[in-house]
Amino acid sequence: MLKHRILLVDDHEIFRNGVKQLVNKEEDLEVVAEASNGEEAIPLVASHHIDVVIMDISMPKKSGLEAAELLLTESKETRILFLSLYDREDYIVKAVKVGACGYILKDESNKTFLKAIRKVAAGKYYFSGDTSDIIVKGIREDKFGNSSSSIKTQNTISLSKRESQILNHLMEGLDNKEISEMHSVSIRTIETHRLNILRKLSVKTIEQAIEKAKKLGVV
Repeated sequence: MLKHRILLVDDHEIFRNGVKQLVNKEEDLEVVAEASNGEEAIPLVASHHIDVVIMDISMPKKSGLEAAELLLTESKETRILFLSLYDREDYIVKAVKVGACGYILKDESNKTFLKAIRKVAAGKYYFSGDTSDIIVKGIREDKFGNSSSSIKTQNTISLSKRESQILNHLMEGLDNKEISEMHSVSIRTIETHRLNILRKLSVKTIEQAIEKAKKLGVV
């Protein structure tokens, strides 16, 4: 069986090792090259005949978004799947605009992750649940237009489905550990979502976030 050749790009070696171990157990997938940043990734696509690039967005030297734009200019057949901790609207909109075929969050299950790789490798598209909502919202607000201006500022505050769930749990008095166990994700992932909630609501504490979210009707 021919295997889909994968380039894995992430600045955390431990994370790369875990993903490589998972992927290389599959009969139809193989990580054939690795890079710790976007700059290292660019020459590897041609030299290793890569089918799918699985890439983080936030990395030193050259971000995943910058690298994707260059990679797709040089190799239009290569397909890019972003794998990120963040469901930030600006990241997701930019990922789609540079030509990514998928965007999946790092707290998704192994099964969902492998499904995403296979769909992208087969020439299709895969965007995990929360990111799909953001893409639809972006289309409605014309954030995927060809205007040379930067991405428009949100007129309304919009929490992702997962962020809304976590904020509701916090309103119920649950702590990070309890929430992480409930959703089978790491405490670090919950902390990241909490920071995103504070950033989107422009507040400094969860108590302020809960109060503002209630006033705005976003939970």
